[in-house]
Amino acid sequence: MEKTASASLGRVGDGARISSSTPILSSLSSPIIVVVTKSIQNRSDNKPIYNQTVKQTLDLMTLQREFDSFKIPDINCEGIIKGDPEALADSDQKRANVVPDDYTLIKHTANCDYFRKIYGYDEIINTDEEINFPIAFNILLYKEVAQVEILLRAIYRPQNYYCLHVDGFSPDHVHKAAKSLADCFDNVFIVSKTENVVYKSFQRLQADLNCMADHLAKPDWKYLINLPSQELPIKTNLEIVRILTAINDRNSIECITELKHMLSGRFLLKYKNKYYADGVHYSVVLTDDKNPPLPHGMKPVKGSAYGVFTRRFVNYIFNNQVAKDLLEWCRGVLSPDEYYWSTLNHNPHLQVPGSYEGSCKGVLSTYVNWQVTSNYTKCKGRVLRYICIFGPGDLQTLVSRKELFANKFILAYSYKAIQCLSEWLRNQTFSPQRIDEQFYESTF
Repeated sequence: MEKTASASLGRVGDGARISSSTPILSSLSSPIIVVVTKSIQNRSDNKPIYNQTVKQTLDLMTLQREFDSFKIPDINCEGIIKGDPEALADSDQKRANVVPDDYTLIKHTANCDYFRKIYGYDEIINTDEEINFPIAFNILLYKEVAQVEILLRAIYRPQNYYCLHVDGFSPDHVHKAAKSLADCFDNVFIVSKTENVVYKSFQRLQADLNCMADHLAKPDWKYLINLPSQELPIKTNLEIVRILTAINDRNSIECITELKHMLSGRFLLKYKNKYYADGVHYSVVLTDDKNPPLPHGMKPVKGSAYGVFTRRFVNYIFNNQVAKDLLEWCRGVLSPDEYYWSTLNHNPHLQVPGSYEGSCKGVLSTYVNWQVTSNYTKCKGRVLRYICIFGPGDLQTLVSRKELFANKFILAYSYKAIQCLSEWLRNQTFSPQRIDEQFYESTF
């Protein structure tokens, strides 16, 4: 079925009859579908002929049924969000019948009209306040586009822009699923230049920059937020808009200046990519060459790969020589994405757009529950490489956090938490909560 095909439901009319074997009403949780089948008896061979309308209806029913099979039935998400022990204990016994995967997503996005309808994109609540404050998003991924779709569904608004960077090393089915998803929307696109990303390499930073360059060709957006694929929002789009309005055209970029946390071994000597025989795959290796001092009198500042960036800041990155010189210095740094944004933003003498003078402020973009930090909260899910992988027991904490997003969720392990957080976010859009504007104005 073509991507441009439109959904059309059957009507009861002359010569039509309702099949006794087909339910008239599907009461599943997404859009209600009235199902009518129409068969016309061929007088010569007595075989039913189904018109295109009926085929479309049956296709829509199939998609609805498969989409609903992803949901864990009878799970008390409201109780889980409140931290109710009984609801949490009961959730331990629940299992997903089917977890979505990339091959299913490719199939479901074959007809974009049906996909948007059944997955709920056509029912999104969008206020004037949100329409007048478009946001650009980078989403970097290397696997499980099905989880990216869940993230996209949670943050999607037609006025926003979404750039998907799929790692060049990812399997073909990941690239195919991402393109099939992007093709269903005018404002979701695949980055124009793909990087082959190795952990801690310069190409990880370049991937974000490639998306940013593409975003600058899009009009009107106010802020850009870069995300990994295993995050989910803990604020609605309306709340994000109000929070970004409150921080008043300032960037929110993590800032670590204490020498013991700077990890200076990452930048005192140069790192480079060592390519294997195929000329494509590589590893990042330490050399004996010293990295030169930072340009323009900058002091190194460590931070996070992720942040909240004003449009003026993004424009500065591509059009200011200071930013270009720092980027060149970062080519010899291990994990340069954890130094580039923060060093630019937290050297006040540079007067970078969106920066500010004074001490480092809080981190707005993402909450990560690191086991090795002083503010670590006991992980109710499981810990992987010192990071909490969130489970249902973590949701009560997450929904009370001040950040915009939470990291990390792993699709197969965190599926119950993902379902309940998604349900909670959807409910929040129907009953928006006031944000603490004074807190955000003073803290970020």
